[in-house]
Amino acid sequence: MELSLENLNKSAVNNGLIIGVLSAILGIVIYYVAPALFGSTWFAVGNLIFLLAVYIFFTIDLRKKIGGYWSFRQALKGIFLMSFIAGMFLTATNYVFYKFIEPDAFTNISVYIEEGATKTFESMGMDPDQIETAVNEQLKSMKKQFDPSPMELLQNIGIVILIEFIMSLIFAAIFKNEAPIFAPIEDDVD
Repeated sequence: MELSLENLNKSAVNNGLIIGVLSAILGIVIYYVAPALFGSTWFAVGNLIFLLAVYIFFTIDLRKKIGGYWSFRQALKGIFLMSFIAGMFLTATNYVFYKFIEPDAFTNISVYIEEGATKTFESMGMDPDQIETAVNEQLKSMKKQFDPSPMELLQNIGIVILIEFIMSLIFAAIFKNEAPIFAPIEDDVD
């Protein structure tokens, strides 16, 4: 496939939708099958590593789909578009799911979040007053994700876009692959 902005954008949107759907399905399945995982630090770290691997896979796939070569600028555009689509799809899905389908989700999992955060902070050697304050802050933060007000939703979207852009900058620097300036010499055998 010839490198073109049109191919890059189309492939980035497709890959972004796949990542968004995969992330949304994973979150919904975990909510129904094992909601206690929402309170686990290890699950959060594992989920982050899994999503990082998914993004790496789809970034490499994106580069292959457009011919294997792209500049930093093209890589940044493609990767950011891919992550933007994935992030907005996941944000919209989570908003609809937790606001309308499972409006009591935060109440249901807040116990797990509180238990998990308390264990984590205790293992860090914090005293009980610090733990209580830190757990309350974490619960407030999680409530903004599960049951955001309209302003909190806009803030969440802004944070997601900023994180996606920073991640895209890093990935573009790592995965850029400039086309060679000179074509390799091939021997003509007749």
